Amino acid sequence: MFEDIETETEWVCGFCNKTYHKGQVFPIGEKFYTAEWAFKLHKDEHDIVEEILKLPRTATGLTEVQEALIPMLYAGLKDEEIASRMSISQSTVRNHRFRLREKEKQARMFLTVMEKLQLKHGDEVMPHKGATMLDDRYQTNVKEQEKILKTYFTDEGALLSFPAREKKKIIVLRRISTYFKEGATYSEKEVNRILSRVYEDHVLLRRYLIEYGFLDRTRDGAVYFLK
Repeated sequence: MFEDIETETEWVCGFCNKTYHKGQVFPIGEKFYTAEWAFKLHKDEHDIVEEILKLPRTATGLTEVQEALIPMLYAGLKDEEIASRMSISQSTVRNHRFRLREKEKQARMFLTVMEKLQLKHGDEVMPHKGATMLDDRYQTNVKEQEKILKTYFTDEGALLSFPAREKKKIIVLRRISTYFKEGATYSEKEVNRILSRVYEDHVLLRRYLIEYGFLDRTRDGAVYFLK
């Protein structure tokens, strides 16, 4: 989530997909900056808390009240002021603070459990959430996956060729799916733009990402998103 993309020709912001082409000069205020510096300045404009709160609740696990409360807590407002703005009592604000701390504890415990599972079964690579059928194609490990990715991708993330074997195809598609943000939506034009940076046949990649359950789209094909 929010992972930036760098290719031989450009930087792409992981928050908003804004693109900075290498070799170009960008005016910011009264000064001009190279693409690299313009990209860094652009990244500073994003606030990670604000960006997370823009995600759907299915991704954040937050309630509507918590979404409204967190920006005020983040701004350092006192309970009295928060209570006034939300038209609730101060004791209710304190109760929400307690629930958020409990959610934090639960998240930490869950991460600990997952880390232990990873240590115990670290070589196993779990199928992606949208996998349409679980079979031998998904039986792989980290070492095998890394070897295949090194074979098919350049250091800059471009795909050299699209594999014919099913297992390799799934591993390659899994990597390409990481160029899309969880909870974000994309037009077909935006999807094509992202995929064309990876491989010349972006139509093929788009078709397989949908077919193998990495991407999904609305019935009219106007909106794409991670499955």
